[in-house]
Formats: sequence, C-alpha cells, structure tokens
Amino acid sequence: MTVTSAALWRHATFRRLWLSDAVSTLGTHVTSVALPLAALTVLGAGSAGVAVLTAATTLPYLLLGVPAGALVDRLPRRAVLVTADLARALLLASVPLAWAVGLLSLAQLVAVALLAGCATVLFDVAYFAAVPAVVPAARLADANARLEATRAVGQTAGPGLAGVLVGALGAPVALLLDVASFVASALFLAGTPRLARSTGPGTGGVWRDAAGGVRFVLRDPVVRALTLCSGLTNLWHAGFLAMLLVYAVRERHLPAATVGLLVAGANVGYLLGAAVAGRARARLGVGRAVTGAAVLQAGAVLVLLPHPLGIGAGLAVSAFASGLYNVNAVSLRQAATPPALLSRMTATSRFVIWGAMPLGAALGGALTGLLGAPAYLALAALGMGGAALVTRCSPVWRTRDFPRPEEPTGPAEADAVVPVGR
Repeated sequence: MTVTSAALWRHATFRRLWLSDAVSTLGTHVTSVALPLAALTVLGAGSAGVAVLTAATTLPYLLLGVPAGALVDRLPRRAVLVTADLARALLLASVPLAWAVGLLSLAQLVAVALLAGCATVLFDVAYFAAVPAVVPAARLADANARLEATRAVGQTAGPGLAGVLVGALGAPVALLLDVASFVASALFLAGTPRLARSTGPGTGGVWRDAAGGVRFVLRDPVVRALTLCSGLTNLWHAGFLAMLLVYAVRERHLPAATVGLLVAGANVGYLLGAAVAGRARARLGVGRAVTGAAVLQAGAVLVLLPHPLGIGAGLAVSAFASGLYNVNAVSLRQAATPPALLSRMTATSRFVIWGAMPLGAALGGALTGLLGAPAYLALAALGMGGAALVTRCSPVWRTRDFPRPEEPTGPAEADAVVPVGR
C-alpha cells in the first residue's frame, strides 16, 4: 500500500509511522539529557565517564551496523520495530528501579545505553526502509520533511522537559517518560498493516548479502559522498555535544534546568531548517543546499560564545543547518538507491554515520582532557567545516534534483542485481 497523493496525513500507515516516531523522539531527547545528567549529578561522573556513556549509546552502530540490513531483511519489519521499542522501554525502566533501591551505577548506565543502542540500530534500519516502501519517490522529500519537522519538535520539547523533570524529580525518574514513549510507539506500530519487505535476502548468508550494501555505498559517488560527509560531521559533533554539557555544567556552573532549556531553545532552529529545506532545494538545487547546510553548521559552532545566551544562539543556528541538511541528504540518499538496496544501504551508511559518534565521543573526552574544553570545542568546529568539503568536491554539488528510479546515479547501479534492501 503506497501513498498516491499529497495527502500524507490521511494515509493510515504513514500516519502510524509518523505517530510512533513523534512520541519516541520526544522521550529519546529527554533521555539524551537525563542520562548524562544522571551520571553527572547522581553518580558524580567526570568528563571521561560522560564520554564513555555517550560512546556506548552509538557504539552498536559499529558493532551491528553492517549486518543489520541483512538481518532486518530476514524478519518481518513490523515485528522488528515493535520488538525494538519494547526492548528499549524495559532497559530504560531498569534505571529508575535501580536508583530507587540504591543500586544505580555508571556501569549499569553504560550497559543500558549499549543494549538500547543495539535495539535502536535494528529499529532505524527497518524504519527508514519502511518509509520509502509506503511513500512514492515523488513524495519522499515531503514525507522526510514532515518527519524531520516532527523530530525537531521532540528535540525542542524533550531537553527542556528533561531539565524540568530532572530539577523536580531527579534524572533517573525523568527516564520514565522515555519508557512510556517507547510503549506508545510500539502500540502505534502494532496497528499498522504488514509492512512491505525487500525482495528478500540472497542465498549467500548474512555477511555476503550485507556486502551488497557496502559495495553500493562505496561505488555510488553521490551516496558515498553523503555518507562520508555525515560521518565526518558526526565524528566531531558527537564529542562536541558531550563536552559542551561538561563545559556548561563544570566550567560555566549552569544548573541542569538551564542546560536543558538552552538545548531545547536551540532546537527550534532544527524545526525551521526542516521547514525551509524544500525552498532551499528549489532555489539552490539539492546538492548545494546540502553542502551549504554543512558549512553553516560548522560556522555556527565556531562562533559559539562562552556566555549562556551565546551558547543558545550558536546551537540554534547549528540546529537550523542540521535540519536543512538532514531532510535533503536523507531524501537524496534514498532516491539515489534502488528499492532492493534500501535496507543494506541504510545499514552501511549508518555504520559510518552513527558509528563515527562513539569514536567522536571518545576523541572528545581525550582531547578535552589534553587541551581543555574551549580549545577542543573550537577544534571540533573546524573539523565539521572540513567535512563539508567532501560534498563540495563530489557529484553531490552538481546534483540539482532527486534522481528518478530509472536514472542511474553512478557505476554502483551495476551491483543492484543482488536482491538486497535498505
């Protein structure tokens, strides 16, 4: 069942996908603030502990990233989505329970982050392959813009709500909102019709099937450049965000509620960036919109001021650029990929894009200890600027619009004979 008109909101399957994403995103962004604040304020962890915790959240993209697409293709997508949501709810529920009986430890927080991250990897691969399965190529950018705008609302409300909840109830209790959001997401997804699967796994085993996605990402010039640019950006951005929390709490002595509100206010920029992504694409072309957004994100972080208002303003412009980039880059990657390769392209791309985050968090902790937080934050901004050069020096820069399914984007199309998916 696919969408045949612009009325995306009236399409039952897309609407349920959207609702599940909306509620889980809100809870996830409460956790993104509450979990490190639990380590900082409840357990007294330092920058190294926060860096390890942040790295554990995205380390599964390195551990499961490549074979995740082949695994998802062997299972019903709806079952993968629902099971992943329920697993994350149970894992996060263990944190306030352990805190209530006085057994909470940094080791448990790291374990929860790691296992919940594994469930997230499988969820994301299945989810981002499900959207193109129900939305036609002509409406894909519109669907992604709406999804990103909804995520922006969650990114905006979640940290602010986390700051309020942490201040009122404590960081561990604030995680209960994420538990409820994952349960609600599972209920929405359980009511969807059976989601279309890819053309099915190959006959050579998980790793041989996964290799088809790796070959595609490596050989297609557009997908390769987008993946590399996003991965390098995340390498620096993950450490930047983790160390910014440490900098704000330890060196600027800002209370948890203020940190949450700063992050929440900044994410209004993400909503605006997602909203204008289509206009930027129409005026500049999708390739230049993507590259310009990457440059703007790095520039906004580079001029970020030490004053709390300066931190909020810099993060807001950075978030605006991120929303603009994500809508166009994700849609271009999906449009440039044959439907049979979607699951494995997603898994391979996210192995690079999200797998760079734990490396970046670890690098951020090490360099902050060596150079100090202000110097590392400036270095991270320069690193993100360098990532933008990847798309500028690739065919992405010359891409005006999304390719149609029958239009090849590069020599990697020849590898699409293997029945694999995103």
